Amino acid sequence: MMNGQQKRLMVLVIVLLLFAAWLRTRHMVDFVEWPDEIWSAWQVRGTFPQAMTRVAYDWPPLYSAAVWAGMQLVGQTLEALRYLMILLSVLSITVLYRAAIHFYSLFGAGIRSGRYAAFVAVLIFTGMGYAVFTGVEVRAYGMLLLIGAVALWVMLRWLQQPQDWRLMVILGTTLALTIYGSFTSLIFIAFLTLVIVILCPRLLIRWILVGVVTLLLVMPIVPQFLANASERVSRTSQTLPPFVEALLGQYKEYGGTDLFVVALAVAVILLIIYVWQHRASPRLVLAITLWALIPAGVYIGLGSREFLTPRYTWWVTMGLALLIGAVTLFVRIRWRLAIAGFAVVTAVLPVNFMSYRVGITGAPPMRMVLSWFAQHIRPGDVLIKDPYCQCGEPIAWDYFLPQFFPEGYLPIVEHPRDHARVWYLATSGWQQDDALLNEIKTGRKESIFVGPWNFLLRLYEGPPLRDGVTLGNQVTLNGFEIDGNRETFAEDDTIKLKLWWSLEEPIDFDYSISIALFDQFGNLVTQMDGPAQAVDTPQQMSQWQPGVYYEDLRDIPVPVNTAYEDYQLAVTVYDWRDNQRLTASDNPYFGRMGDDGNYLLLRHIHVVSY
Repeated sequence: MMNGQQKRLMVLVIVLLLFAAWLRTRHMVDFVEWPDEIWSAWQVRGTFPQAMTRVAYDWPPLYSAAVWAGMQLVGQTLEALRYLMILLSVLSITVLYRAAIHFYSLFGAGIRSGRYAAFVAVLIFTGMGYAVFTGVEVRAYGMLLLIGAVALWVMLRWLQQPQDWRLMVILGTTLALTIYGSFTSLIFIAFLTLVIVILCPRLLIRWILVGVVTLLLVMPIVPQFLANASERVSRTSQTLPPFVEALLGQYKEYGGTDLFVVALAVAVILLIIYVWQHRASPRLVLAITLWALIPAGVYIGLGSREFLTPRYTWWVTMGLALLIGAVTLFVRIRWRLAIAGFAVVTAVLPVNFMSYRVGITGAPPMRMVLSWFAQHIRPGDVLIKDPYCQCGEPIAWDYFLPQFFPEGYLPIVEHPRDHARVWYLATSGWQQDDALLNEIKTGRKESIFVGPWNFLLRLYEGPPLRDGVTLGNQVTLNGFEIDGNRETFAEDDTIKLKLWWSLEEPIDFDYSISIALFDQFGNLVTQMDGPAQAVDTPQQMSQWQPGVYYEDLRDIPVPVNTAYEDYQLAVTVYDWRDNQRLTASDNPYFGRMGDDGNYLLLRHIHVVSY
């Protein structure tokens, strides 16, 4: 039975896990997809044997197998797979909490203070920018944080019972799983070995036995590691920034904010002061301080800018949280509460998650743009990608197109030709094919658009009919569009109509346009007269220029309390001085109607009566 204090702590932990889930779930959609993340999902489609043949040459197979299994459960969409990553992240926080309790017991902390310190540590971890990011992104690092937390927990339990051979096997197996997750886990295992040497050197022989278990289990992938390790290190060797600048930048990436770096520095100073004054736990403080200084060792030992990123030392994230949590063991209660409050505040501060990406032009928001595009594309539309556009990797197009265009309808062409509506995808401010853009603009006008500068999709809209139908040999109707391409309406509904007009030659008179609705017997039911209605269209036809297409936007009210269901939508142009309609030419596009045959029939409309 739990006492009141334990119950309160249990409630706090549950609230913490819900808080962690919220921090990550709110980014499940808005995190911009990255090519490596898309690759993680794209490569494992198909059967399991097919997925395993596509595993990257420099990655072990565990995460690919895990993503394949996840796809069988939730489907192929990136959002569904990200939700699985969120669940793994919440689980890793739970495991880290258990590991932290054992860790702080090494300081001689009592049960109460140890559990509170563990709570603060996982609260810090919950809000760290990199922990949030890896808890959403479909890549191996979120899984590694879970396995790493399990390995730390099992190791700390093994330190208390080193003679238990079952714990030894479980620990060796867990360490092997970290290597199957990423070859970078070898640095993590090397650090754990250093911890054993510092804390319990007498257990080194037994630790070697744990290593033997790990080695036996990873033997199948040792050749793969040896074939790629040296090439990876030499290929990523680059000029490094100054030492202090590099370390401060990396600690900021772990935490997500400058405030985290300050908190980390204060925590280190307080721990050193405490050890100096009380001569307590110097070895443990040394171990956790070295854990925090791993980036410095990477800077000196590997000499690579690429390795100075959290994804190569993912496990340092746990150590930084444990270090700050350790401070609560030595301060008064009010300061413990202040530290917990600080952790909550920093967790909700804005974080530049793009800093965890390699380059913004390589991570265009394809899901957002394609989702919007799928709602606005019409039959007959085409898409043109500028040849110089940095518009996503081929695997991204292959992965996302079936999700947003399941029927396979997305015609991608190289030239606009006679298509009325052309969608143009480009990187704004980047090099563009000016000749192609001018060809698209000819006879078309800029219309709606979506996306940021690095993935800008804009519609260039022309009339449905280039030649059109003339009225009075002066004014030409170049087609029409009804919003949603609707034919059936309810009573008291609205027909949203767009007409396209042009002139054969300049005119010096302003004709009026009439939109009319006739019943099935040819009787006029309603009409809307006046000049063209559009923001960028001059209302006076005398101001129109030949060769330019003008829009006319109208809202036509649908009749109410009518005895009939079938109506005819028609248009004509007339001289408002004598109501004389311009003669409509014979054409294959629109029928002629009205008492003089000078109305052009646009569409039959069906009205549902009640």
